Amino acid sequence: MVRAVLTLVFGAFVFALPPDIEIPFLKLSFLNLREDLQEANEEGKYLFIMFHQEGCPFCDKMYRVTFQDPRVKEFYTKNFYMILLDIKGANPVVDFDGKEMTEKEFAHKHRVRATPVFLFVDREGKPIIKLVGYFPPKDWFLIGRYIVEGHYKKVSLYRFVREERKRIKW
Repeated sequence: MVRAVLTLVFGAFVFALPPDIEIPFLKLSFLNLREDLQEANEEGKYLFIMFHQEGCPFCDKMYRVTFQDPRVKEFYTKNFYMILLDIKGANPVVDFDGKEMTEKEFAHKHRVRATPVFLFVDREGKPIIKLVGYFPPKDWFLIGRYIVEGHYKKVSLYRFVREERKRIKW
């Protein structure tokens, strides 16, 4: 029985990614976000959720381009855990507040209609920022810095990225 549940839960993630893709900061999860957040906090990492769906071309581009950039891989592996959630999925999710719902219901709760959408949360599970669409590696790296360095507490993401694009050599 346990093996069937593990296969069902982990199998959803394995099939969500192209078979030739490795994302070291992807956390295999039982979709208990409270536990995932606690583990991330214990390891000094932030947690973010990538909402995706089958056949999403921009999700695929994130997997194949942005997440494969060596600088992105290194920075995100050190500082983040990513959880994949299927916006049409039926797997049970335990929200940060302990409430159980399906992946689809969780996506609806966070007003996710298209993909990809990225929801970054703070150490308590409260949303920091929600981003929609594809991001090239340089911008994705800057988004990570924006979270990790705490810039989200004092400046908008757009201002931070605009200013940092000029400074960073890529």
